[in-house]
Amino acid sequence: MAERNGIKIFVSSTVYDFETQLTDVFAMLDSMGYEVYMSKKGTIPLDSTLNTFVNCVEAVEMCDVFLCFIRPLLGSGIYKGEEKSVTELEIDAAIACGMPRFVMADYRVEYAHKFLSMMHLEPESIPDVIVKHKVEEGVKKEYRIPNNLIHPHAVRMYRTAVRRSVRPESERTGNWVQPFHVVREYCELNDIRTFIEAQFHNVERVRGLIAKCKGL
Repeated sequence: MAERNGIKIFVSSTVYDFETQLTDVFAMLDSMGYEVYMSKKGTIPLDSTLNTFVNCVEAVEMCDVFLCFIRPLLGSGIYKGEEKSVTELEIDAAIACGMPRFVMADYRVEYAHKFLSMMHLEPESIPDVIVKHKVEEGVKKEYRIPNNLIHPHAVRMYRTAVRRSVRPESERTGNWVQPFHVVREYCELNDIRTFIEAQFHNVERVRGLIAKCKGL
């Protein structure tokens, strides 16, 4: 085990169909000496009196750095009190805490954001289900197929991460979102590995960013 550097990194709770990548991310950060809070690995300190969403948000607030992955689909559902996914709540908490944020987004999310912007549409215009009709034995029947391409909350998260609501654009900070591809698994992992290596290998630089964000 690498010598611990005392820096806590929270990795966003996007797990569904992303287990291999998260295992790789954990191994990389752990090998650099970071303390990694990740739901996939069970390293988030839990309070059994709280629900999953609140546990995750409080864990973000315990950390020094936030590493986020924005993906097309949700796996944990929506927190009804906020009408947001757990990853959205984590992003909000990280921004509110003013901690260093490193965000990667599936290229499909970035594309959906750009397409909707071009068409002057909001993420809510993306349907949760696709309705199809089929005639069977002379009777027209309706089929509702879940939208398994991209969820509207994914685009909303992307827009939060790029600080789209901050005007003018020149005043946006912490708005870098790095795309990654999923054409083949090794390509995706290479994109992620390259980003993590570039951002986290220099521990003293990360420590400096934390101090800068805290105004020290």
